[in-house]
Formats: sequence, structure tokens, C-alpha cells
Amino acid sequence: MWGPVAQIWTNYINPANIRGLSVSTILLAMIGNGLMLPRALFTRDLMWFTGASWGTLLQGWAILVTMYMNKCIPKPLFWGAGVGLAFWLGMMLATDAKVYSLSSPLSPLRELFFGRIPAKSD
Repeated sequence: MWGPVAQIWTNYINPANIRGLSVSTILLAMIGNGLMLPRALFTRDLMWFTGASWGTLLQGWAILVTMYMNKCIPKPLFWGAGVGLAFWLGMMLATDAKVYSLSSPLSPLRELFFGRIPAKSD
């Protein structure tokens, strides 16, 4: 679980080690964990969502940020991955809100962290 944090720290301390990282492996980890996010959100499983988010955002995107800052990956790849991830997360939230008939795309996250809020009766 702490592997991405150690890798980010290593990239910060010794940028020469970044050249040994495989961009394909990092993208595969980011995509694989990202594909698990909608199901974890749909089932409102906080632990699963936390693990998949951690893998997507830290093991994937944050390591790509360190690689981009040290000019180890091309700009189009970095921005493409970032825009693709943002689009995926936005669509995931919007679709989940639509399935559960929620008023806001951020409502699924509120339900995930705080539970379902009962409707007010007049």
C-alpha cells in the first residue's frame, strides 16, 4: 500500500532512478485501479473505493506527475492521461448519481463517506 509513496519520495530524492520506471506499467496500474472505482462506488464500499482511489491517484497519476516534472515522459502522454482520468472520474460520478437518482454528481461521494441521508418528509 505504501509503495507509491516510497516511489514518489525516491523520485523526489533521486530523479536519476526515474529512468528505470516503466510508463506502461504505471499506466496499467492506473487504468486497472480506475476500472474498479465505479463498482466500488456503486456498492458504496468505502474500503474498496479507498484502495482503488489510492492506486489510481497515487500509484498512477502522482508517479506520472513526478516523471513529467523530471522530463521523463512526453507532454502529450502526461496531459492525455490526466484529461482521460478526469473525464473517467467525472463520468463515474455523474453516472452513479443518475443511477441512484441523486441531485448532484458529488452526492455519491457524500453517501459513500457519510451514508445515505434520508429524504425530508413535508
